[in-house]
Amino acid sequence: MKKDILHKAAVLALASMLTVSAGACGKTDTKEQDAYRQYGITCLENGKYEDALTAFQNALDQSLGKVGEREIDICFYKAKAQIASGDTEGALETYNAIIDYNKDARAYYLRGNLYFDQGKSKEACDDYEQAMKKDPKNYELYIGIYQAMSAHDMEQEGQKILNKAMDIKGDKSEDNLYKGRICFLLKDMENAITYLTKAKEGEIPLASYYLALTYEEGGETQKAKACVKEYLDSGTATSYDLYELGSNEMEQQDYEEALTYFNAALAMEEIPNRQSLMKSAIAAYEYSGDFASAKKMMKDYLSKYPSDEDAKRESTFLETR
Repeated sequence: MKKDILHKAAVLALASMLTVSAGACGKTDTKEQDAYRQYGITCLENGKYEDALTAFQNALDQSLGKVGEREIDICFYKAKAQIASGDTEGALETYNAIIDYNKDARAYYLRGNLYFDQGKSKEACDDYEQAMKKDPKNYELYIGIYQAMSAHDMEQEGQKILNKAMDIKGDKSEDNLYKGRICFLLKDMENAITYLTKAKEGEIPLASYYLALTYEEGGETQKAKACVKEYLDSGTATSYDLYELGSNEMEQQDYEEALTYFNAALAMEEIPNRQSLMKSAIAAYEYSGDFASAKKMMKDYLSKYPSDEDAKRESTFLETR
């Protein structure tokens, strides 16, 4: 009985985020909801965070107070827009509502990230522990937690999380891919190559991408380039993958090669990391001496992200070149 009461209270807490018009009745308008959701995602990708928040709230309003997987998904997007707009407390409230409703592992993980950013490392680690308990076989979860810990000066603790992930049972191609990635993060390049090669033989194109990173780390440039070509030829590359490849070339001061990756990503249909790609491409153009292209992209960038004060200052500098 007590459990039922608590569950009903959680449903009401999450439903309270949804606006129900007076006299509203009937089923969720899924077409309207999907339209608002997609518009919100587009606004989010283009840096229009307030518009995104409005769109996601409009999408939630179509639920007529009912909570399901669709509404939970929209709440995650809403929290992402809240974070991007600087409303950390609002995002925490959104994650709290999701967790109260269904103890979602992803919500625990993302709330943990927010706690870390607020300097609340204990609360963050507690949330990470809950996330791993709820979804103990999710390799991406362990990798994400490691990256968060590493970014907050807890590298050794993060490595312990990665070692936990290596204990996950499984020898399928996907298991080999993740274990190869984890070995790479642990600087165990020999085992990384072994696992990733098995994953590649299991016809997982992404394995070629991580093999490229592993070979590059070991100084085997030609093998790395061959793997990059394999991955690009597979047609499965994402804008995030191309961004990382371009960033690696930037570190090597090969700006033309970096631009090849950045511009290939910017030509894709789905570009959730457009802002990062454009900023990196502008920098690559500058370092390569192509100021005309840098100015052109900067103009386009500021039309999309007019609130970026650093970019405005950089634009002023470019005008002198």
